[in-house]
Amino acid sequence: MALVSAAPLLAVPLHGQTQPEDTITLAPVVVTVLRSPLRLDRVPFSTSVLAGPEFTEGNTGLFIEEALHGLPGVRVQNRYNASVGERISIRGFGARSQFGVRGIKILVDGIPATLPDGQSTLDHLDIGSLGRVQALRGPAAALYGNGAGGVILFESVPPHSGAYRHDAAVVAGSDGLLRVQTTGSGTAGGVTFRASAAQSRFDGFRNNETGSGEDPYSQSTRTTLNAGFATNAAGGRLSLQLNGLQLDALNPGSLPGELFDDGSNQAWGFNVGRRTRKDVRQGQAGISWQGGVGGLEGTFSAYGVRRELDNPIPTSVIDLDRSGGGVRVALGRGWDVAAGSARADFGVEGEFQSDDRRNFANDGGEAAALTLDQQERVRATALFGQLQLPLNTRIGVVGALRFDHFSFNADDRFQAADNPDDSGTRTMTGLNPSLGLHLDLGDHGVFASVARSFETPTTTELANQPDRAGGFNPGLEPQRGWTLEGGLRGDLGGRASYDLAAYSSTLANQLVPFEVPSAPGRRFYRNAGKSRIQGFEAAARAELSSLLSARLAYGYVDARFTEFSVGGNDYADNSVPGIAPHRLEGALRAALGLWYGELRVEARGEVPANDANDARADGYTLVELRVGGSGIRAGGMRLSPFAAITNLTDARYASSVVVNAFGGRYFEPGPDRGGYLGLSVTWDRTR
Repeated sequence: MALVSAAPLLAVPLHGQTQPEDTITLAPVVVTVLRSPLRLDRVPFSTSVLAGPEFTEGNTGLFIEEALHGLPGVRVQNRYNASVGERISIRGFGARSQFGVRGIKILVDGIPATLPDGQSTLDHLDIGSLGRVQALRGPAAALYGNGAGGVILFESVPPHSGAYRHDAAVVAGSDGLLRVQTTGSGTAGGVTFRASAAQSRFDGFRNNETGSGEDPYSQSTRTTLNAGFATNAAGGRLSLQLNGLQLDALNPGSLPGELFDDGSNQAWGFNVGRRTRKDVRQGQAGISWQGGVGGLEGTFSAYGVRRELDNPIPTSVIDLDRSGGGVRVALGRGWDVAAGSARADFGVEGEFQSDDRRNFANDGGEAAALTLDQQERVRATALFGQLQLPLNTRIGVVGALRFDHFSFNADDRFQAADNPDDSGTRTMTGLNPSLGLHLDLGDHGVFASVARSFETPTTTELANQPDRAGGFNPGLEPQRGWTLEGGLRGDLGGRASYDLAAYSSTLANQLVPFEVPSAPGRRFYRNAGKSRIQGFEAAARAELSSLLSARLAYGYVDARFTEFSVGGNDYADNSVPGIAPHRLEGALRAALGLWYGELRVEARGEVPANDANDARADGYTLVELRVGGSGIRAGGMRLSPFAAITNLTDARYASSVVVNAFGGRYFEPGPDRGGYLGLSVTWDRTR
């Protein structure tokens, strides 16, 4: 086929907009999200790829939602609050997160951004350097462990294949947005390299109405350094990835319904008075080698991370020093059988995490009396295996099995006469299989799968207890579940592609956040008895003419508690809060030579905000317009100017919902109409 059957739907352009149709020849897209190479049109799970100019052009490089727009089943609540980050969910998994990402395994250029306890932080992600994103939607426990929602792989633009290329970019926009970046890449002495430095500032739009301190009270400054090197070594390929982060951000908090409904964008006064914010310093490194080992294909990798956090929240000042890392050894082999090619992969992983946590009473943003002092350790080990096998020339199966063992240990160092030693250990294990089948029908393909998911509480979720005790919550259990899914994907005459998937998940002990009157703004967690998540995803892309293309993605999620009661209240059959049942994303793109224009639309249904379902955030529709040029020659340089108008209709909306927030403070407002201008400049040096 000239086009990939079921090509990266809505993601990788079918062809260059101005090329004659009869010159198009695209190689099949290969994905590695199953931890072994596999053609995208043969994957028996819901998988998507984003790449190409529509993915990289015209973005601010500041918000993660820009990198995930158009991925079916993947949703981002941009909170415009760098101190807690954007909330990413897949099929509703991850919607509980108060900060960072939960329920989804994330890797950035091969280095895990998810620690062994399931916490992911993406503060260090260099969004402006991304060139490709792969997503596996649905349970991935058998492949990656400790995540029920799926997997996202972020990949930077590959290094320049010539001697040297330099890229520089600047973006300025409303609400004090300013971002600058410089990147150099190339090849020298057999070593390919890529190094980037970026700094962004965003004042935000959350006003400080107390008359004291910063205004607006939503400012953030982020500096990232990223570098990658690769060379041939010992008969294989050796790669090194390094990154560093410095982030300082204020936390304006969420608003109660009466203020949000009045159109207020103020920062919550309690947050301002307590000087809520986040200051982070982080460094991370990863090394990997891939090559032949005694007739097998081997991958050996290791990573380490150091994170220092100063985080005043409304009731506490959290001082956290975190160290983590891990190693992975995997071996694989492919061979030919009568029906095609088969492959087996197996390996072992080991990870550790050590958190030195101290909590203090919050005295205007400064640490007062010590309330918690403990060392928290997580040790994780896993064994896994995966088999890809063609049953005949049209039917292939992929089966995997993974065993995970987690040991959580808390050493309580804060003891007094009225505060006993709460040290202790929690052990959690999971044996998680998955099985997928794909039927090749030429330009179309049908797939079905079944998988078991397993997700532990994070150390933060275990350590936060309403009674303020130390140690870990003895009653908080891991979330487990089974998911069935099936789908159809294909190519329609080389000018359109589609992807359809339906799924049903049954969960036990779903992790649900809540707040208590004595600690507003602090999140605690409990298990729901049983719940069910089911829905479907539909995505399509079409080349309407040589100048015009369109893409569309729709997702429906029906997430409900089937057994869940709290304090005498029965929430059975209520919707799981924080999840919008309906979400639609679409874009119409026109390209003429080096110039392009794009109209984007995003529509979201109403979102239940609490377990009782008696508070909801209204649905909304956002419209965005982008225009720009790409690679315009100016002497020895190539210029790419761009501009955008965001929230074109000036809609009032809640960009995020804080589930079960005390005092009805569920709503985080999105910005009014705005815009930005940007310019990137590229120049090459040949040998």
